[in-house]
Amino acid sequence: MPVAKPGRTTTITAAGAPDRPEQAARQLTPELRFSLLGPLRGWAGTAELDLGRPQQRELLAVLLTAAGRPVSTDLLIDGLWDQAARPAEPLRAVRTHVYRLRTELRKHGAQDVLATVGDGYALRIEPDALDTGRFERASAQAAADRAAGRPAAATRALLGEALELWAGEPLTGMAGPHAEAVRVRLTEVHAQLLEAKLELDLEIGDRADVAAELGALVVEHPGRQRLRELQMLALHRAGRTGEALAVYEDTRRYLAGHAGDLTRGRPLPDRRLTDLQARILRADPELLPQLPAGTAENHPVPEQLPRASHDFTGRAELLEQLTGLLSSPSGQCVAITALDGIGGVGKTALAVHTAERLRERFPDGRLYADLRGADPESADPAAVLVRFLQALGADDNAIPLDLDERVALYRSHLADRRVLVLLDNAADAAQVTALLPGAVGCAVLVTSRARLTGLAGARHLTVGALTEAEAVELLGRVIGPERAAAEPEQCATVVAACDRLPLAIRIAGARLAARPDWTVAELAGRLADEHRRLAELAVGDTAVAATFALSYAGLTPAQAGAFRLLSLPNVPEIGLDSAAALLGVGTTEADVLLEDLTDLNLLDPRAVGRYGSHDLIRLYASECCTREEAPETRRQALARLLDFCLASARQAEAAAHSVAVGQRDLTGTPTAAPGLEFDSAEQAVGWMRTEAQLQQAMVAAALTDHQLPLVQAADLIDKLGSVLFTRTHSWSVADLASRTAAVAATRGDRRCEALARYVRGNMLYHVNDFKQAEQELTRTIALCVDDATRRVRACALLALGYNARVYGRFEEARGFCEESIALFDSLGDHHSAGSALGELAFNYAKLDRFSEARAAAERGVRLTGSATSITQATSRYSLARVLRLCGAPAAALSCAEELLPVLRALHLSAFEAATGNLIAQIHLEAGDDRQVIEVAEAMLPLAHQTSGMLEAGLLRSLGVSLARLGHPARGRACLDEAVEIYQTLGVSSEVADTLALLAKPPFG
Repeated sequence: MPVAKPGRTTTITAAGAPDRPEQAARQLTPELRFSLLGPLRGWAGTAELDLGRPQQRELLAVLLTAAGRPVSTDLLIDGLWDQAARPAEPLRAVRTHVYRLRTELRKHGAQDVLATVGDGYALRIEPDALDTGRFERASAQAAADRAAGRPAAATRALLGEALELWAGEPLTGMAGPHAEAVRVRLTEVHAQLLEAKLELDLEIGDRADVAAELGALVVEHPGRQRLRELQMLALHRAGRTGEALAVYEDTRRYLAGHAGDLTRGRPLPDRRLTDLQARILRADPELLPQLPAGTAENHPVPEQLPRASHDFTGRAELLEQLTGLLSSPSGQCVAITALDGIGGVGKTALAVHTAERLRERFPDGRLYADLRGADPESADPAAVLVRFLQALGADDNAIPLDLDERVALYRSHLADRRVLVLLDNAADAAQVTALLPGAVGCAVLVTSRARLTGLAGARHLTVGALTEAEAVELLGRVIGPERAAAEPEQCATVVAACDRLPLAIRIAGARLAARPDWTVAELAGRLADEHRRLAELAVGDTAVAATFALSYAGLTPAQAGAFRLLSLPNVPEIGLDSAAALLGVGTTEADVLLEDLTDLNLLDPRAVGRYGSHDLIRLYASECCTREEAPETRRQALARLLDFCLASARQAEAAAHSVAVGQRDLTGTPTAAPGLEFDSAEQAVGWMRTEAQLQQAMVAAALTDHQLPLVQAADLIDKLGSVLFTRTHSWSVADLASRTAAVAATRGDRRCEALARYVRGNMLYHVNDFKQAEQELTRTIALCVDDATRRVRACALLALGYNARVYGRFEEARGFCEESIALFDSLGDHHSAGSALGELAFNYAKLDRFSEARAAAERGVRLTGSATSITQATSRYSLARVLRLCGAPAAALSCAEELLPVLRALHLSAFEAATGNLIAQIHLEAGDDRQVIEVAEAMLPLAHQTSGMLEAGLLRSLGVSLARLGHPARGRACLDEAVEIYQTLGVSSEVADTLALLAKPPFG
């Protein structure tokens, strides 16, 4: 069989339990490893053993394959030589070979590994000493797993790990009888493993790729009918049935030309192949693949890992340990492994490399979060859970506000999945606990600078510096192997000065790579010259900081300035356009600067057009910025970024609402930047979601720096609330608006305070905190006393109308809406007036002014335009509501049903739930109870996390329909729950209406 992948070896120690603590500690770090899958090789640590002449190597192979059992001298002799080739004194030759092997092993500290036992010898090693042991155990385990019905993906991962060990023909170049027997046996095991993996690949993988691989294998091994059978199946499943049948005919012709089983003088394919041909001919449906559980049709498969380092080096022992720990849960608990070590030691690179290696073991995805443990404010687990839940398929509005409920939902999503969770840069165990899955099929890998002793159930591994050989190899990968080979001693000096820390080595190497005219000796000399300043080189993070200083000193002025200023927003990543605004340059120049810094390992690409940096580098850049940039320079950079964020948010709002840019601005504050432009509402909403963290950071910056324009920050908060309509987002915007209002009040800025209070009140209305919303909106009206705040007053009046309508105060709500419309008309904002007309129309209808209601709703739709936008969608929703109340249920139903896909495309989950509630009401009034139940049950989960009012309304409709269909007890339970929700919200009119229903048959 062909070579599948480069060989891998397993680290081991001499067998035997340790007697003393220090001996136990030594055994935690394996010393010896051997590989037979390919040329026979052995290592002690990183040093390769000299295994001697061919016959000496063959003797070692006999001892290794005995797996620690004694082998008599007679068996050794028989294994090394045929009778005709046996030397005159074979026993003496055996003893000579044993002596030389012992000498080599002892030279590397393995004193008692090769022992004399009776008239023979034993090589005392652990079961994982040999790659062959793991190779054969994987074969047996895979067969057992398959028989036990374990998931195909898990078994395939096990087979894939075993096949990675194969480095070619076993015991390459050895000619003795034992070597030949081992070679034949292992080659057959490899063939069976490869066939088993290909079968699983075919079951859950890309059938076209599998067919291509099988085609190549069949050419190389035409006599293996199992390969031909799999090839036929792969082609048939890929829709290439004619080619599949041609494989059968080719097999028959091949067998006819070679010795084989004869039936009536004709060689035939075996029974399995013949049966498969017959099943293909009759189009047996069972041959087609069955969709496995956990595929993307059932749920998303998140792949959030950062890009793996292309120059990852060493860590073989840690990789083996991590692979084993993460693949083997402890009892009924999730496998949790915590890596600790000083900053810059390579914890993240090791973790990502491990996660990539375990891809097939966790077929349902890999979640990743940078917990920013080194930042002044580390990541909030509640916020991380939001991102994880979104990646796992949860709707924004289905995410609870309560942390415990959020954790429970997260664990529920992972209950039947095999997902690896990588939590990077954790601050402490408390930060991690909420992010742990509950499912045994999942695993967690955590990195932290500190050892997380409080993390229950975790296995801990400390990541130390690279060995000298690994460190030099890493430097060689960065600067080029030829350059490193020319100055090996100077390379050793450089990596020693870097304390053998991967991050420091990469930065030093990047400096060399950027200066081909430098010798390695020149950099080594510079490191030596600075030794007085780097007195702490071997202690903690100072080693990394010193290397940062060297790299920083080599930057051009433009690169250095960009490096410093990029630290100002204090966010994990930034987009190219935002970075250009921060730096005060065009996007082309910014792209060059960011790519330069990326090439020098001072930035990391996170996605197309987005960049981040290691936390240590960001902290160092911040220190440089504070030390070297004038306060005015820093302020101007942040002011440019705030201005850009606001200008782009205005563009996004305009695209999302299909209005002219600035038409909905509440302050009219000009911006210097034009901002980004968007082609669609969906694109605009997507950008706002991506940059929400940066925008909130810029608002926070304006709250602490009185020289930044607070009015722009307040305006930006309004845009955040205007475009993104999720409950989780509404709470965060409400909190930011509250802080902004407090700062504005302190500074005596009534306009900013009014705007911030309006935004807070509007957000509180959206999360059903009606009492607080009314208080904030009333305070807003009191602050709006001049022309500069007329638009804010108009918006606040409309929001008060929404709030009054909830309480059933329809006449009061009508007054608020009419005053709001008058203000919008006076401002020439007919688009906003159109939106307000929809709300006015609903209040008219509730006051039995039906002709006015319909006219207002239809005019509102006309004023908000025909394009797909947030405002147009909400106006159409208002029209559908009014049509129902005006006695036109068919028109209302048609309008509402046409609206649903638009709302989904715009991510307006709250309005989607509201429209579903409206559709349920229309069906209820038409007596179509089964449709009511279908719609209500579909919409209730969304309503539960979107709006208590909507949830109660759906429950009320569902309860009535259940009772009418003969389920009064279930119906009463729904109405009781609706009453409880209405009471919690303080909506007495709805409580009374629902209680009235309960007093009537079939409830009463």
